[in-house]
Amino acid sequence: MSVSSPQKAGSAKARAQAARLAAVQALYELSQNRRDLKSLATDYESANQTVEGDALVPPDAELLKRILSGVVDRFSDIDAIVRANLNAKGDAGKEPEPLLRSILLAGTYEIMAHQDIDFPIIINDYVNVAHSFYSPGEARLVNAVLDAIQPQFRSVQS
Repeated sequence: MSVSSPQKAGSAKARAQAARLAAVQALYELSQNRRDLKSLATDYESANQTVEGDALVPPDAELLKRILSGVVDRFSDIDAIVRANLNAKGDAGKEPEPLLRSILLAGTYEIMAHQDIDFPIIINDYVNVAHSFYSPGEARLVNAVLDAIQPQFRSVQS
């Protein structure tokens, strides 16, 4: 009988979804506590997260690190894009609450940088993260903002 390593547990899709959730949580924590990015990534990479008592699949460690370092490295550009698209959606001047902002920052980074991943997959995963924490209204906002951002970086996919 062989035992799989925790990093290989779950499908690639499930590990990517877990990485996106962990990245949002880590970005939120970073915005609140100003922790060191490397130690924060390591903590979320190895955390045994549960939802309602069910263990989550371990995150894809490489994707998690890419999202976190990408958002931090390109923060000014990404934040400006998020703010411009929030303004276009009628939320001018309103600062999004930190967790919602973390979702939008991570999603925007992935749309910009991960051209190899279909944008509907990225958007859907971040909308699902929003559903985990918010009412449908905020999830719709995440969908609308990320959907508005994607044409700036990609041609529409069929």
